[in-house]
Amino acid sequence: MSMSLNKPTAAKSSYDLEQLANHYHKQLREEALFYLQRRGIEPETVEKYRIGFEPGRIGFYVASDKLGDFFENRIILPIENAEGTVVDLIGRSIDNREPKYKSLLGVEDYMFNEEVLEDADDVVLVSGVFDVLSLSQARLPAVCVPVWMMFKESHAEKLKDKRVFICLGNDELGRRESVRIQTMLQSTAKQSFIVNLPESIRDANDFFSRVKNPVETFTQMLGDTMEESLLLPIAPDVKNITVYTEEYMKRHRGQVSGVATGFQRLDDVLFGGLHSGLYLLAGCASSGKTMLMKQMADHIALGGTPVVYVSWDMTAFELWARSIARLIGTEPQKVLGGTVSPDEVNEANKQYIPISKMQWTLECSPDTTMERVLNSIERIAGIAGKTPVVFIDHLNRIPLALGGPVPRVTPAEYQTSLAYALKQWSREWGGPVVAAIPSDIGEERLPEGVEASADVMLLLKSQCASEPPAKVEGHPAALHLMKHRNGPLATVPLRFLDGKARFDELH
Repeated sequence: MSMSLNKPTAAKSSYDLEQLANHYHKQLREEALFYLQRRGIEPETVEKYRIGFEPGRIGFYVASDKLGDFFENRIILPIENAEGTVVDLIGRSIDNREPKYKSLLGVEDYMFNEEVLEDADDVVLVSGVFDVLSLSQARLPAVCVPVWMMFKESHAEKLKDKRVFICLGNDELGRRESVRIQTMLQSTAKQSFIVNLPESIRDANDFFSRVKNPVETFTQMLGDTMEESLLLPIAPDVKNITVYTEEYMKRHRGQVSGVATGFQRLDDVLFGGLHSGLYLLAGCASSGKTMLMKQMADHIALGGTPVVYVSWDMTAFELWARSIARLIGTEPQKVLGGTVSPDEVNEANKQYIPISKMQWTLECSPDTTMERVLNSIERIAGIAGKTPVVFIDHLNRIPLALGGPVPRVTPAEYQTSLAYALKQWSREWGGPVVAAIPSDIGEERLPEGVEASADVMLLLKSQCASEPPAKVEGHPAALHLMKHRNGPLATVPLRFLDGKARFDELH
């Protein structure tokens, strides 16, 4: 899937959202009501929020447009703006199909239940719509962003001068997101507090379904959180021992593994593959960095993990051609030159379809800033329902921020700031970032700040443009781990098959 960042897109819809909301509300069936009952949602709440359902058996037409089975087997909730106008519909699957949540229009800048913000000085910010419904039944004002992990500055502005209790999912991802949101609220909210749910409780909806006297207990928990935060603004490490031990036990039981790259020896050295952090892939010009990253990206996407491939260097077509050439087993130049049989390309495309469903290519221009790219990646994370693995090709091509005075910095200082920003993004969102950088480490050192920001530094040693061409297919290459923050250094021997457009691991 390719997405150009140079063409503005406007979401246009001919759907009558009010009519759709009423239609789905009238379609509530026994299985939907049973699901809502299991989640602790009362009939009065179903009516108040006009909760609906789409069994997916009958297509529905509005203004000659057919939604068909878009919301099949999903509970449907209207998203309204502060004036009560329906601006989008969110569907939640009741049969564990992915993604769990689907948005009809994907509109931004709104929050579910935001009408409560007009009168409430205190508000609970929760993970999802069912958390909001549970708190609403307890007469506690609560809001959430319709799509998980899509909280941004426009949402923070809606919470201006409020006292915000952040109560997200009780796992590592939820805790990271809580810290990210609290940082964003520093300049807008009156106060913000992170609420830690008891162990074994997943989220606010789970809390109200399982805890005895949930309203009193939850209210007391909010008070305790506020009191503790005010008395002890900086908590000692003892507060985190449970979190640290929980993380260790996951690793001890083998429940935490990285994202496999497709190269077994590399994955072994990296403790199972890619983890949250910044991975720099260095190498001289024409050493094969793009080929290697695209091969890894395709492998990861085929395994069901979302991938965002960001390129200031090649077009989306050129990147697609490299994937198709590898699937056919031929040189990319033949695909780019149009000399491959169309039948072979069609067959390769059939293999590429499952890859493309989990891969987004952002084709950037000289005026595409890193800020715009990160905003797009965050939107993709919301669509995919999971933090993607991000590949950036390459670091030296990312332009300075536009729209203001050009900062007077050296190229080394700018590369350092970019590397640090990518490192922070990977920490906040919990996903790996792999960035190529043209440099032969050792002969030409990277800026000190860039090296310091990287969790892992890989040097691809292969045939460079200045070297004589290989006379036979397949020449040796190697990935050297020059830095590994939490593990050993190593060398992974490879072979590049020129005529098949792929790297193979040597055993």
